[in-house]
Amino acid sequence: MDSYVPGLFDRLMGDGSAAGGVAARLSLEQLKDAVARDLEELLNTRVALPPGALDAYPECAASIVNYGLIDFAGMCLSSSEDRARICAALKAAIERHEPRLRNVRARLEREVGSINRVGFVISGTLAVMSGGETVNFDAVLQPSSLRYSINRKGAAA
Repeated sequence: MDSYVPGLFDRLMGDGSAAGGVAARLSLEQLKDAVARDLEELLNTRVALPPGALDAYPECAASIVNYGLIDFAGMCLSSSEDRARICAALKAAIERHEPRLRNVRARLEREVGSINRVGFVISGTLAVMSGGETVNFDAVLQPSSLRYSINRKGAAA
């Protein structure tokens, strides 16, 4: 059975240590859950800098200084252009700050009859030593609070 090292934040916070300070190992399912949790943290963090502020500094733009997602408060979810911008921003933030995912895609998934909820499907390839494993995450945006909740598709509820 393959095992994986916990992410940087887990190791810094001590969540990835077994007894005696030895790094714990994660199963593939635990790794997927950790990625889902870290995606939720990423998408619920807002970038403090205005768009374009780091255009002249590409290395800085790819750093922790630019961690998070742009604020969508001024966008209209009924506008196809704004929905495309939101999906592109989700994809860009994940590609920039989640190195465990490759070939990231984000798409809006409209649910008939849902009020005050916007659903997205985020998919990509989990970059693991044994090759790539396709993963899918359901992301739900609550427009009233602009908070995301993320669940891994196929995970036991």
